[in-house]
Amino acid sequence: MKVALPRCTQWISVTIPSLVLITWSATDVNAQAISDHGLETVFVQTNAQDVDSVAESSNPDSSANPSELQEPGRDDGAEPASPSTEPVAPATAPPPATARTQAASSSQSVQEKRAAAMAKMKGAYAGVFYANNFSYLDDPYYNGPRYFSDCFKNIQTRYGTLSLGGESRYRYHDERNMRGLGITGNDDTFWLTRNRLYADWHINDTFRIYAEALDANSGGEIYAPRPIEENDFDIQNLFVDVKLLDGPDGTLTARLGRQELLFGAQRTVSPLDWANTRRTFQGVRGNYQQGDTSIDAFWTELVRVDPKGSDDVSSDIQFYGTYLTQQNTSLGTLESYYLGSDNHFIGFSEQTLGSRVSGATDNGTLYDFEGAYQFGSDATDDRHSAGFFSAGLGRNIETDFFSPVVWCRWDRASGEKDFNEVGQGDGGYDHLYPLAHKYLGFMDLFGRRNLDDFNVFTQTPLTEKVSLILWYHYFRLVEATTPYSVVMTPYNTTTPAASKDLGHEIDVLLNYNINPRNNVVLGYSHFNAGDYYDAPTIGPADGKNDADFFYFQYTTRY
Repeated sequence: MKVALPRCTQWISVTIPSLVLITWSATDVNAQAISDHGLETVFVQTNAQDVDSVAESSNPDSSANPSELQEPGRDDGAEPASPSTEPVAPATAPPPATARTQAASSSQSVQEKRAAAMAKMKGAYAGVFYANNFSYLDDPYYNGPRYFSDCFKNIQTRYGTLSLGGESRYRYHDERNMRGLGITGNDDTFWLTRNRLYADWHINDTFRIYAEALDANSGGEIYAPRPIEENDFDIQNLFVDVKLLDGPDGTLTARLGRQELLFGAQRTVSPLDWANTRRTFQGVRGNYQQGDTSIDAFWTELVRVDPKGSDDVSSDIQFYGTYLTQQNTSLGTLESYYLGSDNHFIGFSEQTLGSRVSGATDNGTLYDFEGAYQFGSDATDDRHSAGFFSAGLGRNIETDFFSPVVWCRWDRASGEKDFNEVGQGDGGYDHLYPLAHKYLGFMDLFGRRNLDDFNVFTQTPLTEKVSLILWYHYFRLVEATTPYSVVMTPYNTTTPAASKDLGHEIDVLLNYNINPRNNVVLGYSHFNAGDYYDAPTIGPADGKNDADFFYFQYTTRY
């Protein structure tokens, strides 16, 4: 198979003369948004709606709401590289005044096209890598920075277009009183490393094959790694796309195989980028798009991680549904979904109906509302009836020194009232497959069940490349039973809650976008335990219920 690597040749010819340039370009081989918070690359993963044309972190961008946090690694202040040659219009000679008007208009148009191409470069990596878009590399108006990995994108071969790439991530954890799930009394320090490699082969306009592998490791820990921290080199994505319809009536694409899922704000469906391993499924999915409308329908089975062996599909855990997104309505972006979840291991079947509306008013007020009702059968003899809602209002505050984005939010999810029935399949709301880290505190102490979370979020750009995130949470129980972990296990099954006061969490995160492919995150979180933990049979035996979390993360994409 013949391939052409013109961008590689160009990069080598430019950088070989200078060892300094070689070193810098090698550093630029970078790796998403956080963002749940994730900020996900560290955190948050980008709020992609996972229709392949939409980009996903880890870190919030300076104007978005917390549900649309941008991944680290994106840099809105990238320095332009040497100018590229612009398309030249035929040299006709209009009258002087007209010529000046047209020249001004042409100059403005060129600047807008350059800005659009630069924006494509910064958003090239999505929350799911199969939605990456490197079309800016073939845009004649793009005059921004070039990276060595560019030469492995959009490679023209005899049998279609091939793109190769990946991500490497390194994170250090220092956890006090929280190693495990919740307030455990255990301290630990350790390193997490993760590498992802992918190949995206567009055979023609109809067929596409995508493959991605992931390797995740943990080292230096005292206690056993969490289930989301280790997975020896395994298949993360491997699917075939077939375009069934492509015309004025829209596009319809069928996908078959192993695939990550990411929908909406990731409150219900996410690949969980904050984890060292990422969540994936196997099955079939159809996506229809026309203009601002996107409709997804899917039926999948969960792929269960085997840290040392091959990850296998679990036919006992099925996940299916439909997800509709309508952008640019009079209310902003509207989303509606039906999600079904059957777990035959535990013995429950839950159906979830939900919707979300988000956007900004004419006066600049930001808003984000989402809610869902859940019904079906519990692992007990009861019928399932539960729900959640999330309500948030925000504002971009302009000052002479800083311009922070400020959000106030209330998140509430129902819980099981009967303490004798608490468990993974009880009557409380099941948050399904979310990026909880993006919403309920960076310490991941609580899952979205039997929980009230009153929180205030601020993100402040300090410089062109550095931003500061401050997030305060006050947690309370809805029912006087028990809080739940991010995997929906009850924290305590022996003593009903004497108090609903769980406590306060403060998160501080410093995000440094070295450039659009390299990102550094430094974070610290503190949990001040509430009265719930004062009971002698709840919390660590030594009665020290507060917790601290310090972490450092570097991500590079290539």
